[in-house]
Amino acid sequence: MTQLLDAILDTLIPPSEDGRMPGAGSLGIAKALRAQIANYDEVVNTGLEALRSARFIELDIEGRSEVLRGLEVSQPQFIASLYPPACTIYYQHPDVWVGLGLEPRPPHPKGYELEAGDLSALDRVRARGKLYRDA
Repeated sequence: MTQLLDAILDTLIPPSEDGRMPGAGSLGIAKALRAQIANYDEVVNTGLEALRSARFIELDIEGRSEVLRGLEVSQPQFIASLYPPACTIYYQHPDVWVGLGLEPRPPHPKGYELEAGDLSALDRVRARGKLYRDA
């Protein structure tokens, strides 16, 4: 199961060509993904069975992509149940943070630098004054 999920993950989120960003399947996140999609067991199991039948693991990346595109048409719930949690888990992984040029650490207590934005759109709201009373 893990090997099949890793192959799916590497197809959905492949490594970057420059090697900076890892593929999702190489990060060992299949177990976390399986926990996230536990509520979709019937949909997921049907999709996984279709991929096993297609010998998905044995295919190259182009073949895997083609099979997933076909499955997206025939079983759209399968991809819809996998892709959002896969992205969430992927972008929380420290190796991905490093690939994005971030430190793999929580934001607190050091924080992160934020660019100053244009807050002039709030001028009308500020001009209204206080809309509440002190308790």
